[in-house]
Amino acid sequence: MKEKNYDIIILWAWPAWLFCANKINKWKSILILEKSDSPAQKLLLSAKWRWNITNVNIDPIKDYATDDSIFVKSAFDKFWVKDFLEFLDNEWIEIKEENNGRILLKSGKVKEFHEKLLHLVKNKLIEIKYNTEFLDVNKMEDWNFEIKTSNWNYYTKNFIIATWWPSFPKLGATAIALDIAKKFNLETTEIYPALVWFETNQDFSSLSGSSIIWKLNLMKWDKVIYEELWPILFTHRWISGPAVFNASLFIRENLKNSKSKYKIRLFISDKKITKRLLSFLWFRSNKLKEYIVSSDIVNIRWLDEAKVCGWWIKTENLNSNFECKNISWLYFIWECVDVTGKTWGFNLQRCRTSGAICAEWINKK
Repeated sequence: MKEKNYDIIILWAWPAWLFCANKINKWKSILILEKSDSPAQKLLLSAKWRWNITNVNIDPIKDYATDDSIFVKSAFDKFWVKDFLEFLDNEWIEIKEENNGRILLKSGKVKEFHEKLLHLVKNKLIEIKYNTEFLDVNKMEDWNFEIKTSNWNYYTKNFIIATWWPSFPKLGATAIALDIAKKFNLETTEIYPALVWFETNQDFSSLSGSSIIWKLNLMKWDKVIYEELWPILFTHRWISGPAVFNASLFIRENLKNSKSKYKIRLFISDKKITKRLLSFLWFRSNKLKEYIVSSDIVNIRWLDEAKVCGWWIKTENLNSNFECKNISWLYFIWECVDVTGKTWGFNLQRCRTSGAICAEWINKK
């Protein structure tokens, strides 16, 4: 088996690695190990839709599902949205702002944006090994890591885990980060799907295809644990849309044995009433001031259809620079840390923030 040494190895070319690699000093030898035949397939998958690269309205305390909001705030204090926007400006990448603080590419050409970031990485002579299957990692006595793959054995001083959630199995996403964490006896959380649709005991099929902005409350044992005033979309069986996706973040458990705990409550204003809604509610508009619809959540979309999943490495394992407290030179950045954000740009910004902080720390070390 062939062997080679590097200063830094990053496992998997998913969104956080690209920004991390761009920020690391160019005199360091860096290797990216990627399972597929191209980098950041999850990112490019998003190019089928209008792509939100960040959000100017991020509140690190309110907008991320986690057990450690102080950790999240500390990270954003080090690398904020404005720092990323400054990076885009320096690279002559034009953007535009739309409703709810969403930041999009002005050109709409996501692939070109990604290729430009990749070009910056290649200018640093960073090596990328595609079609490489990760097999195992061992900690050596001299503080180096031995990384075994399907092709080579590699040795590195710094090992950065930047793998994605296992919610995209078609793209080769797996629970490798969890396996590595368990090997090093790190605390982890249970896996659960997030940013997903709800199935309810209320029949909304007559509203299928309708989209409207209502206030949504997520209830647990009749206590409000989250509320949102963003669009809701009705399908033939499920309710969807940004408000529902974001509410799903805060369930933070599988519903198999606890589905009776949760319900949603929708507040409908008379100003938002349509003919289809009137037919559904069986009310006349001149009598309707506000109507409340409550429904139990009986199911959520399964893991392999979830946009993200909540789980992973507990923040208590890491210092504020994403390095393991008890294992020097081992890093987990935010694709695989138990902090999950809302839809519309919150997760990509979280990834870039963690990548920038991790890179800056390695530069100082």
